[in-house]
Amino acid sequence: MVERGEIDPQRAKRMTDLFDRLEESYRQNMGPEAASATASEQTLRQLSDAAALKRRQTLLQAASQRRARDDIARYRGSSSYAAIRAMMDRDVQAPYENVVTRAENIEFQAQAEISDFIEAHRRNFLGTASNKAGLRDVMQELHGDASGNPRAKAFADALGNTLESLRLRFNAAGGNIGKLRGWGITHRHDPLKVRRVAYEEWRGDLREMLDLEAMRDPDTGLRMTPARLEEVLRGSYESIRTNGLSAEPIDPFMSQPKLANARAYPRVLVFKDGDAWLEYQAKYGSGDAFTTIMGHIRGMSHDIASLERFGPNPDATIKFLLDSVDRMEAQSDKLAPGAVTGASGGRALTERLWSYLKGETSVPVLAEGWMERLSYHGIRAISGTRDILTSALLGSSPISAISDINTQVMARKFNGLPQTKVLWSYVKQLNPASSEDRMLAIRLGLGMRDASHSLLGLSRYYGETHGPQFTQVVADDVLRLAGLNKLTEAGQRAFGLDFLGTLGDLRGKAFDALPDPLRVSMSRYGIDASDWDIIRKAEPERRGNAAFVNARNIEDRRVADRVQEMILAETARAVQENTASARALMQGGTRPGTLTGEFLRNSFQFKGFAVSLLMSQAQVLRELGPYRAGAYGAQFFIGMTLFGAASIQLREIAKGRDPRPMDNAEFWGDAALQGGGLGIFGDIVGSFKSDRIDSLAGFALGPFYGLVKDTRKAVTGTVNRERKDGGTTPGNPAREAVRFLKRYAPGGNIWYLRAAYERMILDRLSEAYDPDYSESEARVMQWAAENGQGLWWEPGDSTPSRAPDLANAFSGENN
Repeated sequence: MVERGEIDPQRAKRMTDLFDRLEESYRQNMGPEAASATASEQTLRQLSDAAALKRRQTLLQAASQRRARDDIARYRGSSSYAAIRAMMDRDVQAPYENVVTRAENIEFQAQAEISDFIEAHRRNFLGTASNKAGLRDVMQELHGDASGNPRAKAFADALGNTLESLRLRFNAAGGNIGKLRGWGITHRHDPLKVRRVAYEEWRGDLREMLDLEAMRDPDTGLRMTPARLEEVLRGSYESIRTNGLSAEPIDPFMSQPKLANARAYPRVLVFKDGDAWLEYQAKYGSGDAFTTIMGHIRGMSHDIASLERFGPNPDATIKFLLDSVDRMEAQSDKLAPGAVTGASGGRALTERLWSYLKGETSVPVLAEGWMERLSYHGIRAISGTRDILTSALLGSSPISAISDINTQVMARKFNGLPQTKVLWSYVKQLNPASSEDRMLAIRLGLGMRDASHSLLGLSRYYGETHGPQFTQVVADDVLRLAGLNKLTEAGQRAFGLDFLGTLGDLRGKAFDALPDPLRVSMSRYGIDASDWDIIRKAEPERRGNAAFVNARNIEDRRVADRVQEMILAETARAVQENTASARALMQGGTRPGTLTGEFLRNSFQFKGFAVSLLMSQAQVLRELGPYRAGAYGAQFFIGMTLFGAASIQLREIAKGRDPRPMDNAEFWGDAALQGGGLGIFGDIVGSFKSDRIDSLAGFALGPFYGLVKDTRKAVTGTVNRERKDGGTTPGNPAREAVRFLKRYAPGGNIWYLRAAYERMILDRLSEAYDPDYSESEARVMQWAAENGQGLWWEPGDSTPSRAPDLANAFSGENN
């Protein structure tokens, strides 16, 4: 075959190796000639199957590229590069699907199927799964062993069905994951843990845990011979310890790496039972069983979304699209297009966004040589410090989050939804006495963000974190205790439920009879009259007299995905979060561990929300056109300013002060900044107005600057210092520790505890250890008087002297 040019020498070698393994296996049960003939037949059959798979993937790839190229022409914006980015992340000007929303849709639908399991084992405040005994029983059931726990069996059955659905959808998009009996669930191997032991120790531990009878050769599909088992284990060990850098091509006849083939080969190790799986995970894995399961579902959802959007080889499709746009730009009438001058910013921005979505910009860069290990721990320390800053500085973030009410109102108006139900919808989602509305939202595919994975609030205002597990848990726990996670998810579910309820109420109307804003909104997402007829025929989810469209009951999955992704995309605008596009822009394609990468991550900590808000609303303004955009922008700005004013006053009360007088321009300027009405510009100016950031360097380095500055001040304050007059200022370590705690204690500024924490704990410590405390107390009182504010809980008092004077907002202390 090599001589005839049918296959290349490399493939011929793989065929020979496969033939040898098949022949060796067959010789155990048949004679040499029969074994040789059967091995030859099986080798050719696998070659034929691989060729058929490759043809199928090629056709899917061509169809995806053709559809993506057509979608560029459908984009309502002016930039073709932006049209490609709209296939990756949300853009209201794109009437086609994107990877971010499709992945969220798939993940949330999976969560709806296993909602009881998630609720029973959600992460606790220690960062581990709840009900470990029940989780162990679930793992036993997943591996085919009866646990005697009916609830665990029900959970395992639901998990098995959900994972199987994901596998089938992955394969339908061009993947090639085989069904393996007894597989259970994948592991999250920790390369560093594996590297700490020799291969012999790892192999010895693993062989005791594996079900060798159930394992199959990944190439032949037959039971492995001892020699082949040793080869597979050795290859697995090297692949894990090198984090995949030693891996061979995953199929003997597929040499081109592509996402469609990426998840097949790791399904080789079959464990005896759930206990064996848990034992391996504890010694050589990362995270517990619950985290692993949720991570697998999230990873599969992202991969499926990428395959369905860009085909079996997404990287190749994106390069094809970028090259096509480059050619279009070069052939245009532009005087100096980037594609010609070699400086195409649009292409670079698109490539950075794709790198971010693939996780490439999250991989740290370590120093070379003897500095390598030191740099690894340094990167984790810096990331962990950012987590601690989050826990120390964002305890009052729920007060800022009240501006979600305004973004909800604007999103509802934009989509033709009722605007008067916002507060009542929030109340129903937050109602501690009843979970019916929350469970309804879950069944309708609106997600279990807080229960299924941690760091919801942290992700909203900060982005991903790569610090140690301990610091991640501390940061997220503070935001949970502050109520940010609950408030955020309540807003998301409230909007989604009202949207689906509105669609349910209007099922009796034809498409042309729908309210204009709603019909236009549906058209923006590619939903036309024929799609609406399919939606109307689907059985709705009923609750009392109300009917809600349930995408899972829509027979045409294409239409079901469109309607659900419309809901999720508009929800993301109604309750603004840190977007992938904003994060990619702020990171600039850099990676942790690089000087530029750490600089940008420190600089833009807490600024991602403002950037995301600006980018999201800019899309809406472009979509509306000049006249309507002006009216929309004015209403949005006024609303955000008013909620910014409310946020300022609530923060003042949380600090033990009366509200600020609102009869001056300075207050309303601060309100505009606080509300985000000025977007990133407000964030920048607000940074300079902060008492911890007082220079360009302070803004550039973000909260890290304040930490470094305060740490230096605290350290120098612990030792005796010579004054200019020749005297000595004695050091006071206890005083400096108290001052440092006031700023950087995790949870110290949780809005409902802040005043009590400062008055009842920090003031008592300051009285004991700070000889200058009385002067500081006098300065606080003087400052309040000069700013027209009284103090309802004065420094040094163990209890409040009165209630906050709300009338001060309208009159002022001095009036």
